[in-house]
Amino acid sequence: MKNKLPFAMLGTSKNDPDLFYATKFDAPDPVAAVAFADGGVLLLVGDMELGRARRTAAANCRVETAGTLELGGAPSGPAATLRETLLQEGIFAVSVGEGFPFGAAVELEKAGIEVVPAETSPFAKARETKTPEEIAAIRASQRAARAAERALGAAIRAAEPDARGRLVLGGATLTSERARSIVRETLLAHGAMDFDGTIVAGGAQAADPHEAGHGPLRVGETIVADIFPRSLSTGYWGDMTRTFHHGRIFPELRRMVEAVAEAQKVGIAAVRPGATGADVHAAVRGVFEARGFRTGTDATGRPYGFIHSTGHGVGLEIHEAPRLSPSGGPLRPGMVVTVEPGLYYPGVGGVRIEDTVLVVPSGREVL
Repeated sequence: MKNKLPFAMLGTSKNDPDLFYATKFDAPDPVAAVAFADGGVLLLVGDMELGRARRTAAANCRVETAGTLELGGAPSGPAATLRETLLQEGIFAVSVGEGFPFGAAVELEKAGIEVVPAETSPFAKARETKTPEEIAAIRASQRAARAAERALGAAIRAAEPDARGRLVLGGATLTSERARSIVRETLLAHGAMDFDGTIVAGGAQAADPHEAGHGPLRVGETIVADIFPRSLSTGYWGDMTRTFHHGRIFPELRRMVEAVAEAQKVGIAAVRPGATGADVHAAVRGVFEARGFRTGTDATGRPYGFIHSTGHGVGLEIHEAPRLSPSGGPLRPGMVVTVEPGLYYPGVGGVRIEDTVLVVPSGREVL
């Protein structure tokens, strides 16, 4: 850990991935932790969690409560326990990450403990490169995503259009909402959940990359399905997008699908140790430019074309370092990134294809 000051954390496993990374303790309710420069970590939990925390926390993690530390006044809550523990340990300055609660920082400073914003998380570099155990966890989440994509694809394939072009499955309209239920049931069967939602957006809705989708899915339109599950047991994410289609595909949409498929193939091939995220992004952008797909903004200011970066890291967060973007740095073995080029044109629709890729010494492996 580069920071010389102890690094204080306060939150849950999901809203503070550094806390989970440092302690390996799955905390559904807020807890506090302090990471020291020598690699040791002090985890502060409530009485109800003491037994489980001591059983499951990392080997370098010392687990205590206000009671085991014999803190005077029996402080209530993790912020107060952190404050009193720091005072008892004679620690009068800590560094914190950007997500550290403001109210807790104010209380520490009122008690005479200096709170110094860290330039970067002390775990940032380590978290970029995954261990074999982390890779196995991401691989499992990716299997869940793939199973859900297949289940959704089977539903779209089995559906039939009604007189208004709406897809009907089992006598009921296949909507984006119903499609997400199919995804969710499949993910749960594979030990994962789409905590941040699943995108199933059809037609013009698919021109907005983060539109979740609503209403009937229709024949002749692209359907972008972005599924990003988090494992219920490990906390690691997977990420996969497929673009589905039912019925005759219009020439303009076919050109988009073919361009995105080629761009993704080129992007995946560009992932290798020593290449940069900027290199991968430039290779993908070059495919779209060569095929004549323009990127810009329309008269209303709405963007169109290839309007996002090529990809991002995946791990304890669905979006984390490294980045496949114009500012993306060098790739190293053990990094896990998405490659997800897309094209989006208002009034026409969208196409995105995404896979999660592991950087290996010889190049890359699609998970």
